Parts: sequence; structure tokens; C-alpha cells
Amino acid sequence: MSLSATVHLPGGVWWDGVCHRQAGLRPLNGNDEAFLLEAAPSLSLAERTSALLARCLTRLGDLSLAEQEPLALARALTVGDREALLLHLRRLTEGERLQCVLQCPDPACGERMDLELRVSDLLLPPYPDPQAEYEATIGDDGTHHRVRFRLPTGGDQEAVAPLAAADPDGAAGLLLSRCVLEVDPAGEGLPPAVEAELPALLAQLDPQAELLLDMQCPACGRPFTALLDTAGYFYQEIADRSAHLYRQVHLLAFYYHWGEAEIMGMTAAKRQRYLDLLVEALEAGAS
Repeated sequence: MSLSATVHLPGGVWWDGVCHRQAGLRPLNGNDEAFLLEAAPSLSLAERTSALLARCLTRLGDLSLAEQEPLALARALTVGDREALLLHLRRLTEGERLQCVLQCPDPACGERMDLELRVSDLLLPPYPDPQAEYEATIGDDGTHHRVRFRLPTGGDQEAVAPLAAADPDGAAGLLLSRCVLEVDPAGEGLPPAVEAELPALLAQLDPQAELLLDMQCPACGRPFTALLDTAGYFYQEIADRSAHLYRQVHLLAFYYHWGEAEIMGMTAAKRQRYLDLLVEALEAGAS
């Protein structure tokens, strides 16, 4: 598996008037796992994603992240681009296949379903004509509002995260208001028609932002839709594995006499290869 990749963003990040649609991405190493293990629990999911992308992105278009502010660029990415990058990062780090367990939402059934997904099936092709800003005309009881807006970004997600747990509807309203740049004719707050119709338009313009799986329960036959939480899934995988991170470092340092920095710079797959060889050598020596 290649240690880095060039990936295409669905929309692209606008920076100084230029849309950058290619990104360089490296897989997680031990230092990134340690960050998620130690620092990330105090961060919201959106802040965690921004921090991880800032660590693992090597470039965005012509922008070298060594010469820019990586965290600001990660926050400027649209939600769909961040979702795509997390999927690419997960593939680089863990592989193509995702094993999921879903449960039928019917209380009378509750059947558990094993599901295997492929990252390539979850990634959408680049959008045909991404814009930094969009305009739409939305009607409301005979009044038509010209709305100028942009797509939600990671920075927006971070801003509404403190409100999301206690008031999801309030958080959704705050995120929407942050994306509206102008309404004509203007009024006090967003017009009801804009609040009602703009979320669907945002979803249409950035479909990678929300991965919905159309499912049918094999036991009761009920169709249902499940939301794939890429960030939550990926971070749980890393947390489950990272519980053994420092034991791995200890064993490799003890037997190979490598320094911590050298070992922590390895990917999980490379550490595991050396550990497998170590186990083989120890078992051969004991026989």
C-alpha cells in the first residue's frame, strides 16, 4: 500500500479566489494515533476532524501545508470534502473494506445485520461546477427571496458543536444562518421559506456531506435509511487499536532497540509487520 496518495475533492477549497481540488494525503502514523488517544477526547468530533486533517494533509492544490496554516485550511473545507478526505484517509490507513453492524429500527424486530462496505462505493465523483458562493430564489406566500449563500464548512461544524448535543434543531438553525450571506428583501432573521428549503438545496449541492444507506431488514422486510457516520466509525477503529499502541512501542524498542520517535513515525500496518516477525522469531527460538 502506498504511504501517500493524491486524491480529488468533490468540491474543492477556495483560497484567495482559487479553487483547489486535489489534495495530498498521508496515512496515520503512531504520533497521530497518540494524538487521538490523548488529546482528541476533549475535542468535538468536528474539531477532531479538523486537527487530524491538518496533520495528515500534505498539500491542497498548489498550496503546501508546510507554508500555510494547516488548521485554517482544514476548517475551510466543505463538509463533503472533509467526508471524502476521511474516507480516503481511512482507506490509506485501514484498507478498502468497512465492516458495519446495523440494527433494524423496528422495535418489534431489532434484527442485527452485518454489512460490508467499500470506500470506493462511498466516494462521489467531483462535482461539475463548484462555486465559492451560490444564489437561489426561494418563494414564500407570494414573496420571492433572492438568497446568496455558501456551503457549510468544518469551521461551521466546530462553531455549532457546543450547541448540538443540547439543542440539535438550534444547532442546525445556527449552521444555516452562518451559510446565508445575503437575503433580499432582508428581514428580521431568515424567512421561514428559506429555513425550510435551503437545507435541501445545500444537500443537493454537496451530496458527499451525508452518506445515507438504503437498507431493508432481511428478517421483517422493513426498508429503512441509515446514516454512515464516517468520522465516528473511523475514530472508534483507531481508539480500539490505539489502546495497545504503547505496548507495541515498548516491544519494538526493547527487541529492536529503535527510538520512540522512529517507531511512532510508522503506520500501524508497518508496526504490525515487525511485531509479527518478532513473534515468529521468538516462537522459533523457544522451539
